[in-house]
Amino acid sequence: MISEKKQIPNALVSVGVPVYNGEKYIGEALDSMLNQTYRNWECNIVNNASTDNTESIVQEYANKDKRFKLHNYSDFFPIVDNWNRTVLHISENAKYFKILQADDWLNERYLEEMVSVMEKYPTIGMCSSYRIDDTKIKCDGLNINDGQFYEGKEMLMRHINEEIDITGSATTVLFKVEYLKKLPQYPEINDPKDFHCDTQLAFDMMSISDVGFVFQVLSYTRWHPDAYTSNTCVLYNTFLNAREIRLYKLRNLNADIEKEYRRHRIKYAYYLYSKWLRRDKKNLKWHKDHERRPIKFSEYLKAFLIYNIFSRQIAKIPQKLKKSK
Repeated sequence: MISEKKQIPNALVSVGVPVYNGEKYIGEALDSMLNQTYRNWECNIVNNASTDNTESIVQEYANKDKRFKLHNYSDFFPIVDNWNRTVLHISENAKYFKILQADDWLNERYLEEMVSVMEKYPTIGMCSSYRIDDTKIKCDGLNINDGQFYEGKEMLMRHINEEIDITGSATTVLFKVEYLKKLPQYPEINDPKDFHCDTQLAFDMMSISDVGFVFQVLSYTRWHPDAYTSNTCVLYNTFLNAREIRLYKLRNLNADIEKEYRRHRIKYAYYLYSKWLRRDKKNLKWHKDHERRPIKFSEYLKAFLIYNIFSRQIAKIPQKLKKSK
């Protein structure tokens, strides 16, 4: 039986908003903070050397509500490094932390609902919910009848097995600072070399804490031509690289993950081989620039033997013979 703890409705939530030239959408993001039904929050806007009107827009919010704090940086950082700079501005007494991307926004009950679940179950280090991703509802797959509490390592394995995905985006999840500080990489909680570092952070938290879930749509992530992942993910199938990184990091947890890691390497090898056949130099360059462990010749060979059309047809022969009997 999981012990419940009486909700403390006044826990401070620190929200980090990393932004670069975000004048078009940041007002909507900050309005969604102003509209929160949960009132005890701070919002640290980390301005990454913007050259548009971002600074003046944010300053207007800071002038009318002291919970908004503008932090200007004259040195431009890559996007993930700037995400990590938001961690440096978490107040000492903050109990929870989240990133709100400058082109996204939150439902007005986001903090109230998420904090309520996390306060109820002290071992929850990460809480998620449904989100609208452009026009689609994401982060579904859990059974509402199972409640709002889930064991972290069990959820981790379900993600590794690709049964569910509730990690969402950086905007979707809320973390408990206590558990973030247990990560060996803290305060650099997001890996700058990982294109899908927000997913890795969620996996890291599942490995050391439990998970909460609110069965409501509480966040909106925007897709537009200038968005960080809008085109790149689809163009280069970046998830193959990200999954290789996840499985390698977690491969020692059990033998099944180790086997899946080896299978994925072969699948990844065949993808790269297919791009080589098509002379897709841009695609190959992206993966070369982001690879941690180069694909070996033996893996390319196995991929060719397993996945090419001729091999797939041969593999079907036993099934055809069995049906013909």
